[in-house]
Amino acid sequence: MLSPALLRVAARRLPLHASRRTSARRASSSTREPSRHAQFYTEFAVGMIPVAILGSAVYLGLRTWQQYLAHERLLEEAQARVQQLEAEVTALRSQTTAREAVTSGGASNDNKSGWWRW
Repeated sequence: MLSPALLRVAARRLPLHASRRTSARRASSSTREPSRHAQFYTEFAVGMIPVAILGSAVYLGLRTWQQYLAHERLLEEAQARVQQLEAEVTALRSQTTAREAVTSGGASNDNKSGWWRW
């Protein structure tokens, strides 16, 4: 139940004739039929709730699946790029070792003591 102080504040703010109108309105509205719009939306909303829930679940499921597949494709592309770069590194290393073998075959190792020669 409401406290007496709250009832006094409410009585001060609402004139007596306004509270009588609302109670009279409530009594008359409970006896008459709901409007056609209210009846339509009451029937329509009840049927649409399961459809909205099912549609949301399907949408979220498909969106999650799409994100998963996009992530998989990204990983495959990244793995292919890594393999391509590893092949390039291997080819460049084999070229440098071949050049070093050709260069070091004719030159002596005595000159490789350092960059500062005295």
